[in-house]
Parts: sequence; C-alpha cells; structure tokens
Amino acid sequence: MPAAISPVPGDRSPSPLATALPTGKLEISHLETASTILQVISRYKLRHDGISSKAHEGSLSFLAQIYSKVAAGEAIQMCLPAFPFKSPNSVSKVLGRLPDMAEEFALAHLNGLCAGIQDIYPPGAKLMLISDGLVYNDLLGVPDKDVWAYGEALRALSARKEFHHIEFSRLKDLVHISVPDELDEMAYVANATNFRHALFQQFSRPDYNVSLKIAEHEDTCLTYRGYIKFLETDLEHVYPVGEGRSKNKYKKGVEQIAKQMLTRGDAFARAVREKFSTHLRLSIHPSIGNTKLSISLLPTETNFTTPWHCSIAFRLDGTVTTGHRSEFEAKEEYELVYVDGRPSFFREKSELLSWASDKGGVICEPVYPSGLIIRPAAGSGTLAIEDVDAAKVRTLSEINSPVVLRGFAKTYDRERLVKKAEEFGVPTPWKFGLVLEVKDRGADTRGLNNVLSAEWMPWHFDGLFKTEKKIREDGNEYLVPIPPKFQLFTAVTASPKNTGFTLFASSTLIFKHLTQFLPLEHLRTLTWEVSTSSFDSSVIRGMPLVVDHPTTGKPCLRFHEPWPQSKTIFDATNVAIENPGLGYTSEAICETITAILHDRRVAYYHAWEKGDLMVSDNVLAMHTRSDFTAGCDRELWRIHFD
Repeated sequence: MPAAISPVPGDRSPSPLATALPTGKLEISHLETASTILQVISRYKLRHDGISSKAHEGSLSFLAQIYSKVAAGEAIQMCLPAFPFKSPNSVSKVLGRLPDMAEEFALAHLNGLCAGIQDIYPPGAKLMLISDGLVYNDLLGVPDKDVWAYGEALRALSARKEFHHIEFSRLKDLVHISVPDELDEMAYVANATNFRHALFQQFSRPDYNVSLKIAEHEDTCLTYRGYIKFLETDLEHVYPVGEGRSKNKYKKGVEQIAKQMLTRGDAFARAVREKFSTHLRLSIHPSIGNTKLSISLLPTETNFTTPWHCSIAFRLDGTVTTGHRSEFEAKEEYELVYVDGRPSFFREKSELLSWASDKGGVICEPVYPSGLIIRPAAGSGTLAIEDVDAAKVRTLSEINSPVVLRGFAKTYDRERLVKKAEEFGVPTPWKFGLVLEVKDRGADTRGLNNVLSAEWMPWHFDGLFKTEKKIREDGNEYLVPIPPKFQLFTAVTASPKNTGFTLFASSTLIFKHLTQFLPLEHLRTLTWEVSTSSFDSSVIRGMPLVVDHPTTGKPCLRFHEPWPQSKTIFDATNVAIENPGLGYTSEAICETITAILHDRRVAYYHAWEKGDLMVSDNVLAMHTRSDFTAGCDRELWRIHFD
C-alpha cells in the first residue's frame, strides 16, 4: 500500500532507501516488503517539528532490521517501553489509578499497527510492551502496589479485547535476580526495591553525566523537555506549592526529578537493548529518529498521546481528542462516562445516546477506530428489538457509523426485523426481495457476483449496480445508481471471531488521512467509471468521487475498490478515475484510496455475535467483507432502507 501518492504519472523510480542499500546482495522482493512494513509503522509516527538529518540513517537501520526478518520469514518483533502507571494527578489530569478508555484505545491503536503489518506480511508482527513503572514510580510518589494493579488491569484488558498482537514484560524480566517466575501482588511489592537496585547495579554507568547529555545529545534533550512538561502537572498535588515551597523551588525540584529519571532511564534503556536486541525499538518520546521510532499511542490531534498522562474524549462523530481531565470538566458540551463503576472517558453530550430509560436505559460506548456499540444497561436480553429507538439510532448512524446493537432480544425474528426496518425508514427491496440472506452459496451467485460467496469482497457502497436508465440531451441512454441510504443487518447465527469480518470505513476518517496525499478540493472534481460482466454487464460512467451527505453536509467518498480477475473466481470489476488531473494517474489515485480504506486506523473490523443488530449509513461509510474460512454455516440478514 503506498504511503503517499506519486505526482508523476508512471513514476517507478527506486526509493532513497532502496538506492542506499547494496541491492546487489539483497532480494528485491524482500526489500520491497520490508519498505512497505516500515511505511505501515510510519503511519503511527509521533508528530515532531523538523526532521533530523540522522532520521534517514535511522530509517536505513530499521529497514535492515525488518529486511532480516522478512528474509527469514519471521514475525516482525517490536518493543516499546511504556504504560508505567497512571499519573498521580487524578484531580485535574487523569480519571483514576487504573486503565480506562484511553488505555483501551491506545492498545487497540497499537494492536492495529501490528495487524496492519500482518495484512501485507502474513508472518505478522508482535509488540512487546515493557513497563518502566518500577523504574520511576518512587520518584513520583506512586506506590509499588499501584504499579502492579495498573499492569495487571492492562493485561486483563488486552486479553478481554483479544489484542493478540500485544505482549507484556516487566522490570523483573530485564534484571538478573532470583524471584519466582509467577508473581502475585505481595511478592511483586516485596521485591520491587530489589528489582530497582538490580537495574542500577547491573546497567547504570558510573560516568553518566546527565547535564552533559542534555546539553550535547539531542534525543536526551528532547526527552528531558518532555519529562519537565508532564512532571509539572503530575506532581502539583504530590508536592503542592504553598507554605515552605515556592514556585521557583517547585520548578527546581521538578528539574532534579527529571534528571534522575534520565539517569535511571539510561540504565533501563541499556537493559532493554540487552534483553530485546533483535526487536525494533519504538518510543513514546520525540526523537531524532536515529535509534528509535517515535510513535503516537492515541489517534488524537493533540499533543497528549500517552493514555497514562491524559483523559480521552469522544465527539459525536467518533473522532478522538485528548487532554487534561479539568479541561473536559470545564466544557459544558462534554459529560463524564462511567464503565463498571469507574470514570472512563468523556463524550459529547447528546440526547441521541439515551433512551429506553423506563427499562433501565442503554450503554453507548465508542469502538476503535469508529462506530458505536449500544447495549442494554440492565444486562443482555433485558431489552428487545422493539425497544430500539429507531429515530435516534438512524440519526446516530448518519454521524458515526456503524452503530452496533448487542444484547437485544428477538433481533433475528424475521417479522420483527421487517417491522423495525419500517420504523427506521422506508425499506427498499431489490431483485432478491426485501431481506437478503447473506451466506456462502458457492457458485450460485443469484446475479449478485461474489456477494453470497466466502471470498474477500472489494470495498464498496451498496446499490452501485442498482440502476435506472436516463436519457441525455443527445438522446443516448446512461445508467445512474440509485443506492439505498442505510443498511440494517442482523446476525442469525454465531460466527467465529477470527474470520469473516465485516469491515466499515467512515468518510470522517477516510478524509482525515486521504487529504494528506490528495487535497479535498481536487477530489471533489474527480469522476469515475465502473464496469463488470455481472449485474447485466453494467457500465456506469461520470460518477462523482465525493458527494455531500444529504443530512449532515459532510463530504463522503463514493468509490468501488478495483477488483481484477486475479482477486476473484467470480466476475472482475474494473474501476478508473476519468479525469485524474494535476499529473496524477487513475491507477495512483485508486491505489491511494484503497490503501486508506484498508488502513487499520480507518477500517473497523466487526466480528459478529449471534443476535447482533447493526445500522450503517450507506453514504457515510463504505464497507466490505473479509474471507470466511471457518468452513461452518454462517448467516446474516440485510435490509436496505431510505
């Protein structure tokens, strides 16, 4: 998948990375794969003003590391020192001492990074998260017990959400000390001081001059500035300014703690290098990019990119913002949401998120990277399909799709489903009738190409090939799609969780990333055409690539992923941009759009549970389906409505 579009038609010149390496000794296909993997990782890079001249040297080093794994057919191993403990400032900064929705989204973001690598490199990737909590917690007044609780809760969260690409390591795994392999809370706390002492004894450098390092080493200086910035707010309630402590004295104290953190961090970094010498080194701190890749842990536009230093908030359209707790508490448009009795995240206030209060109400939670999941607050089965507020769910889906309704009873009763579709809008039948039973029918396409198969499908919007004929002024006929505005799905059967995903991509996120390569103003001028031997050998031309949403007015992508014969045993679908302009090519534009659609920061992978009800706006969100390889029966029902 291209990292950026090439402005030169047909440009196939080698990249600087490729020309800088001794290509005569390398397998070019492995090099190309390694370069693509590095591009995937780079999508998650931490924003930092300026690019160091050493960053290119670092890229070559990282590329060589990745290349060696690709050549051996091994998984890409990465490590990231992170997730120490929550900031001790739960008054104005974070929501508590345990992981909340900020950590959940951070883990989902990182798991998506690894999954994105596996999408283009089957051996996949693993990310080892190495807690540095015990390295620093005593300096910030955080008890060892809190470090243990945070780490255990983080592991439980990862297991519950099935983030299979994420692994965990503690300080005890880096130092040479005799302790049981399996620690409980009391054993961990009892040995915490021993772990720290062992780290300093085994890995600290007597000649390490922290002041000199700050002055002469750019990476160290960047980290020091970062420490100063977050310590000023982390410690304001641990060491409050007041009688006996002036602002100037507090500032000097923060600087001393930051320098002590750097000294300890140097020992910790040396221990990480010894233990994980073959791993690609990632970092949460800004760097010059020479020895580590700096990444953002959260999909946010702010500088608050680490979940243990901030609170997370969600706008109604699903986009994420982060900041201090006090910032969101001061904004009238946000409300604090509790999960399992603990504060977890802020969200934009809306009546759309509250209904069925006479029966206990509903819980609405964001899903990564977009969409909502709604459950009965009183427990699964306490609300039925009749209790779903169709008007509110329809409106929500126009802003943030898809909307998943899980735990509602009687959702796969056909009569009730059709009745609910009539509440949502006006059902729009097609050649198959009103309810499409989506299941693998082998070679029996029923005129729907690969829709009823078990193979991958291209990204699309429903109803592209549901057309009507119109007459031009010159008397010639042409086809115009008449797609439905919404889809209503229900899962009639259970489905394995590791195959047959239904994928959704909201235009909100598509354009967030696509416009880095193609300006929206230019995209609005583009039209495209599609042809296939299916659907009565349809040929449709002159379709706008971008349309305005009929309700919200927001730009929405209208596209079909090119689907050549090499990708399907059914009929190919040919797609071309009719007027690429500005030196672009149709192929380059299609490849860039397709790469964004498959980007794990954009694509939501839905694993179906029996009884799931889902509403998706067919204008706002594009969708597709991954291949279904379980070999068992699975059935979804779908109804279109306007």
